[in-house]
Amino acid sequence: MSVTRPFPGFKLRLTRFGAIFLAGMLVGGLAAANTGNNALVMMLGIAMGSFVVSGTWSRQVLGRVEVCLELPRRLHAGTPAPVEVIITNRSRLFPAYGLVIRDEDGAEILVEPLVGTRSVIHRTARIVPPRRGWETFGPWRLEVVLPLGFFVKSKLVGTASRRLVYPRLARPGSVALANAVTGPRWSGSGRRGRDGELRELRDFREGDERRQIHWKQSARQQRLIVVDRDAPSGEPLFVVVDPRAAGSDGTVIRERFESVLSAAATVVVERLRRGLPVGVVVGRIVIQPSGRLTDVERLLRPLAEARMQPPSAPPPAMPPGLATLRLGIGEAAA
Repeated sequence: MSVTRPFPGFKLRLTRFGAIFLAGMLVGGLAAANTGNNALVMMLGIAMGSFVVSGTWSRQVLGRVEVCLELPRRLHAGTPAPVEVIITNRSRLFPAYGLVIRDEDGAEILVEPLVGTRSVIHRTARIVPPRRGWETFGPWRLEVVLPLGFFVKSKLVGTASRRLVYPRLARPGSVALANAVTGPRWSGSGRRGRDGELRELRDFREGDERRQIHWKQSARQQRLIVVDRDAPSGEPLFVVVDPRAAGSDGTVIRERFESVLSAAATVVVERLRRGLPVGVVVGRIVIQPSGRLTDVERLLRPLAEARMQPPSAPPPAMPPGLATLRLGIGEAAA
């Protein structure tokens, strides 16, 4: 243990047990001073010694433990993401007990009961980004409570990093995705068939075949719903999001907008996984089609950064002569 090594800045918080211990030590000290009882003096010395040992131990643990957290390359809102955590204890004398890592909001990320002397431990924790868009992650807080738990000592670990969080991905074929793409602002164009990719769920019209009826959705909505599918082909598909909406401050409109972006992101990812070319249009922003999964971040970025616009904003840029999948949230998207 080095006494010359400067200790990094830390925060100190008294625990309930620590407060009770200090009160008991004060009472014991007064009793020992008034009575001169050797047993009380000895007990007071042991208590004060344990207090010093606990503080020194936890101080050295914080000073010698290093934590590195590595975020995954792609984050989606509301989706648990694995975080690689590397804990290194450089102390030759003190093992590290009771380590707790918390995020900037105080939520617990990882609890590590023991890290031996001169040891390196790899763990995987999980974080859930609350919303899409640009978010700052870190620094995180490392806390030490043990060995005796009188105080909670903590210090900041890692550095703050600004990362883009992409929209939540819905399960293909899920009710949430179906509801997002079957609302009144869904439209499309291009060739259709019965064996291709899902294009549209809509109301039954005269002349539709019974084999096109989606019986589960029909039962949920209490009316006949039919399925339109693209004819199987490798032609590019543009996913067009119309961000115009009236009453953008309303909670329902914002939730609808997030559902539309989630549906659009899901369609993009699923097409890329199948090697089918897909492009993205958000308002006047146009991202040209690609069928490579390595381009997923380029295609999802305008969806992650999208903001609602007033009805007076220009309509989306519609690529001429190509199949499109249009999603909107407000009266302007009709």
